Amino acid sequence: MTNISYSQSALNTGEFTWFGIDYTQCYYLTPIDFPSISDLEAKIKAWNDLVLDEQEKYIAKALAGKNVDFAIEAVTKRNETINVKSMLTEDETKAFHLETNQIQQIIENYNIEESLNGTGLVLIAESYHRLDERGNYYIAFFDIATKKVFVTEHMSGKAKGIGLRNYWAATYYNVLKSIGKKY
Repeated sequence: MTNISYSQSALNTGEFTWFGIDYTQCYYLTPIDFPSISDLEAKIKAWNDLVLDEQEKYIAKALAGKNVDFAIEAVTKRNETINVKSMLTEDETKAFHLETNQIQQIIENYNIEESLNGTGLVLIAESYHRLDERGNYYIAFFDIATKKVFVTEHMSGKAKGIGLRNYWAATYYNVLKSIGKKY
């Protein structure tokens, strides 16, 4: 799902808008590792807030040299609709359940402010897998006005740290660093 001519010119500018981390497709393996539903619901918001609160680390350092704006409202509203309890599972097949072609459909459902344009970047969380100590994501660069995805890639990050928030935040920090190096 890569249109080289469009994606190269859009990504070469080094300017994009961060839409946040979309957790609507994320499964949490295994339920015993995520015992409190209310805490997990709060962490979904906290993980997105952390990127905003610690922009120096998560954006300036990880995405060095990029000019990044923020528009996380569309993803925040989607994340508020999640039935977290239904996303807790022991089913190992849920660790890698998304297909690349589904990413376009997910982004088409974003309710984006009409005044926004340019290139958007979103992480779509696929799973937080405690036994593998990894967070799995699809990254997507897309044209904000048309919602057309022009680059999507599956990436995963190693979990580490103390506490539920920091442990899983390390996964997307590592993914952001990979994005910064590659794109």
